[in-house]
Amino acid sequence: IAQSVEGYMFPDTYLIPKDATAGAVVNILRSTYERRFSQDLKSLAAEKGLTESDVVKLASILEREAKKYEDKRIVAGIMLKRLEAGWPLQVDATIQYALGYQSDTRSWWKQHLTFDDLKIDSPYNSYTNKGLPPTPISNPGLESIKAVVYADTSTPYWFYISDKQGNMHYGVTN
Repeated sequence: IAQSVEGYMFPDTYLIPKDATAGAVVNILRSTYERRFSQDLKSLAAEKGLTESDVVKLASILEREAKKYEDKRIVAGIMLKRLEAGWPLQVDATIQYALGYQSDTRSWWKQHLTFDDLKIDSPYNSYTNKGLPPTPISNPGLESIKAVVYADTSTPYWFYISDKQGNMHYGVTN
């Protein structure tokens, strides 16, 4: 898989000069990422055994999996517990990323996954592959990065699902 800047371009509101080149825009987004994902946060992550890459990959998944900060901290904790236990992450966002652009709905994120979708042959399939995906699947914001660094691994939860309103529901067993 080719080296990508995905995950390392900080999503924010920017004032971009109208004559800026694509390279200049990438540099602006990358330098904002470097400032926002501070050395203090990177050090805290390292104390927990997480590399910068680990944090960005997990945070990129959180961007798609949970809406509220506290939910992101709990979901991050669930994902970290699954990784430590040697379980597959089993998150729909990685499947949606692997499936790519959906021309029928003009969306990069398929709304309703099927059981066949969960069998896609891809290194991003977190149902069939253990560990983190090879690269981030989105550009995470600071809230998602912090949710990984400050993940709540103390909950008894190993499972979660969100309803149509984006409310999270947690479970101890499946």
